[in-house]
Amino acid sequence: MRYLSLIILLCVVLGCNRKDVVPNTCGVKRPLKDLEWLKSKTKDSFIETISQARYQDQTVYITTASSRGFAGASVMIYSCDGSKLCSFPLLQIEQKPDLCEIYSQLTDEKVLFEHNPYNW
Repeated sequence: MRYLSLIILLCVVLGCNRKDVVPNTCGVKRPLKDLEWLKSKTKDSFIETISQARYQDQTVYITTASSRGFAGASVMIYSCDGSKLCSFPLLQIEQKPDLCEIYSQLTDEKVLFEHNPYNW
C-alpha cells in the first residue's frame, strides 16, 4: 500500500503542468489567460507569435503579425497594461535598427503563443 501511495503521489507531481506559468513583472501567473488584452491577441488571425521579454527590468510582450501584402510581418511591443511602446515592419529593422530602440535591447525572450493555421 505504501508503494501505491508513493506512485500516486509521483504521478500527481509529474502530472502538474506549470508550462503556462511564466515569471514576469506584470503581477500575473499566466499572461495569455490573465491579461485580457493579450488573451484577445491570441484570437486575432493575423497574429503569428506572441513572446514575452525583458526591457530595462520590465516585462514586455512582442506580437508578430503577418500582412497579406508586400510589407511583410510587423512587430509590436507592448507594456504590461497593453500600451504600445513600439511598432515597425520586420523587414526594415535590419536596415534601420533605429526604428525601435527597444527591440535591440530586449533580453530573455520566450515565445508564449504560435499561431499555426494548418493545425486543424
